[in-house]
Amino acid sequence: MTPRHPSRPGPSPSPRVCVFGEALVDALPGGEVPGGAPFNVACHAAGFGLAPLLVTRVGRDEAGATLLGALAAAGVPASGVGVDAVRPSGRAVVSLRGGVPRFEIPEGAAFDAIDGEAAGRVTKEWGPSVVAFGTLAQRDPVSRAALHEVLSATKALRLADLNLRASWYDGSVVCRALSAAHVVKVSDEELEEVRRLLCLTLRDHEALSADVVRRFRLRALYVTRGAKGAFVAARIGGDVVTFVEVPAAEPPGPVVDTVGAGDAFTSVVLLGLVKGWTAEESLRRGVDFAGAVTRIAGATPGDPAFYAPFLSAWGRGTP
Repeated sequence: MTPRHPSRPGPSPSPRVCVFGEALVDALPGGEVPGGAPFNVACHAAGFGLAPLLVTRVGRDEAGATLLGALAAAGVPASGVGVDAVRPSGRAVVSLRGGVPRFEIPEGAAFDAIDGEAAGRVTKEWGPSVVAFGTLAQRDPVSRAALHEVLSATKALRLADLNLRASWYDGSVVCRALSAAHVVKVSDEELEEVRRLLCLTLRDHEALSADVVRRFRLRALYVTRGAKGAFVAARIGGDVVTFVEVPAAEPPGPVVDTVGAGDAFTSVVLLGLVKGWTAEESLRRGVDFAGAVTRIAGATPGDPAFYAPFLSAWGRGTP
């Protein structure tokens, strides 16, 4: 029997993405807050209307409960989060030097022991269109192997935000990350560190970034420069690389803190990969969003309404 009123199709499911790496508590001068670059990116992704899977591991402790509660509040499922009965949740002691955050992150944390078999299985079941990862969670061979399982479980685009943390990386880790990725984001300091680790000779940032894009066959390399803005080197075919640079955004209000600004930028690049934006669109929108995040306390807003004006503007095609 034909129904009198044909059923209407339901809303389209949110695009699925996967973020691999550390979830930890940031010990800031003003107190402890949930953090970790992958944690922040996953929370922003949920705020942008994506369906993020965070593959990480926390301890069975107070910090772990705090992290799980924060993920639930942000709309990030716990299906990718392992709970460790022995290792503590990760913790980062954050200090600001010249306005730039510096991190001390004790080893032996739960995120250093991500279960590779479970990580690969849940990633395959999730079916993401993009996988984002960094380098800190690769400091331990166990989680490094887990990342390999995640990347092997999907043919998704790969976004690497290097997020180099002192003493927890070397040339081989950086080279593996660059080789595995389709798109990479670094800070200007990290780009210089890449140059040093890989013994590259070019020093001009435009020529150096183009060299990295060509060497690793990247689609794009995004470089954030703090108060100076950001630039992108994007490959448009063969060895042809375009270069676009934009100044920092100047939203109303003073800078409150810069912790998490880079993660905010990365989350927009992630969104752009899902939406099919050009590299320049992702660059300009990432700079605007990161600038807005520096005007709030903490790395993530905790309020879905924060994302609405950006999504509205970007939906209209506003740069």
